[in-house]
Amino acid sequence: MNARTLKVETTGDFFSRKVKPAIRLKGQWLERAGFRPDSHAQITLRETGVLEIRALSPTPHRQLPASNL
Repeated sequence: MNARTLKVETTGDFFSRKVKPAIRLKGQWLERAGFRPDSHAQITLRETGVLEIRALSPTPHRQLPASNL
């Protein structure tokens, strides 16, 4: 198993002290782990401090209807 260490960042409105934790995942290692661009991931809270992240099957892009201009 390949372990990664990520910093838990602070995001939000610092002035009004309404901040939240954030973790940003990115990199080629995600693709090697089965997470493809434009696909979806399911995140499950297993217990306090434990998140499970699963790659979901990619869904085809939906075409938007042509606008009537």
